Amino acid sequence: MDNRKISGKQNDKQVLFAAVLLIGAYTLACGFLFFMQAAFAHDTFFESDLPAHLRMAEDGWGYSLTAVVYRIASMLPGYYFWVAAFLALFAGGTMAASFWFLWKEVFSKLNIRAAGWSALCSAIAVNIVMPCFVKAVHYQRYVGYQSPSVWHNSTYTVMKFFALMTLVYYVRFAKEYKEKVILKDWILFTVFLTLSTATKTSFLLVFAPAAFIGLFFDLYRKVPIKRVLLFASAILPSLAIMLFQELVLFGEDTGNGIAIEFGYNVYLRAERPYFTMILSALFPVLVFLFNVIPVCRETVKDLKEKKLPKHMPFFLAWTMWLFGALQLLFLKETGSRALDGNFTWGYDICLFVLFGVSLLYFLENLRSKTFLTGKFAVRIIYASVLGAVFGYHMYCGLYFFIRLLTGVTYFMQG
Repeated sequence: MDNRKISGKQNDKQVLFAAVLLIGAYTLACGFLFFMQAAFAHDTFFESDLPAHLRMAEDGWGYSLTAVVYRIASMLPGYYFWVAAFLALFAGGTMAASFWFLWKEVFSKLNIRAAGWSALCSAIAVNIVMPCFVKAVHYQRYVGYQSPSVWHNSTYTVMKFFALMTLVYYVRFAKEYKEKVILKDWILFTVFLTLSTATKTSFLLVFAPAAFIGLFFDLYRKVPIKRVLLFASAILPSLAIMLFQELVLFGEDTGNGIAIEFGYNVYLRAERPYFTMILSALFPVLVFLFNVIPVCRETVKDLKEKKLPKHMPFFLAWTMWLFGALQLLFLKETGSRALDGNFTWGYDICLFVLFGVSLLYFLENLRSKTFLTGKFAVRIIYASVLGAVFGYHMYCGLYFFIRLLTGVTYFMQG
């Protein structure tokens, strides 16, 4: 057997061992955190939304798939253990799925030597990053900013996993269905989108508009209309679930509603919300500024040739962000939910997608010998500055997570 193949297999085993160790440790840490949030929270000690979600489920009132799980868990011995284990599996599962997808679907296909290690480091990073905290802008580390990483909201934790899997199968199906329809991919895309919506509608509200714009471009590319309609039909179960949830949350007898008021959500807990929005997405914004012109140039060329744009993930991520930002900036809830800021969740999941896509573009920029005219000194400055920004996003997330494990509230200051 070729020595390189033997070496490659050994390296893969080392990567898998490290992944099991690191992702397993993260999953256990999350399990501890969620157990403490469920069983021992009081006042600001291990503060989270979980006790409220559990009470709603126990009272027989709930709009989320998680409420069904909580009701089942409440009938078992070790109630809080099972709740914590359930949530930890989804938190760790999101990191594990990120790792596997990046390794097998991205880095391996780019012929990167250390594909497995790159995928593992990237997966851990995008599941930890948080806003760049600047005390002079806002005194709290999470509240007042927007964050792709959230550990105090159980429905977001579960939705995040389903959202990631939805995007994996969406991209797969979008790439192949002009030439052939692989029914398994369509079914899995539909199932994960439905489960995401059943958990929390936030992802659907930002993903569906972006995906439908993509379908119009598919019609332009001469994808058969029957196939486009098949793709679009995947949203139907999710729409039915969303309508049910809206009746539960905003029915006439609830006193709740949705209104238009510019800036309400961002001013709810921040005095300088436009600065906190920039700091929440600083790394993706910088990557966007350096890549948007060449990406647009190549995309126009692809569309002229009726090809699926090579940069489809880039446009999907930023289109989702646009719809998330519009909802965050212009919509608000009224009634008993007025102070919850629930239109933030859709924006947060957009940031998770943006950080993942932006990290891939950043790494590809570093590999390209022609990027920024190919000048070595300029590329070093680019790598150093953006690497430092991304590193600070990671540091802020890791610091926040570790302090959460000690019982500090998510309203954490300084």
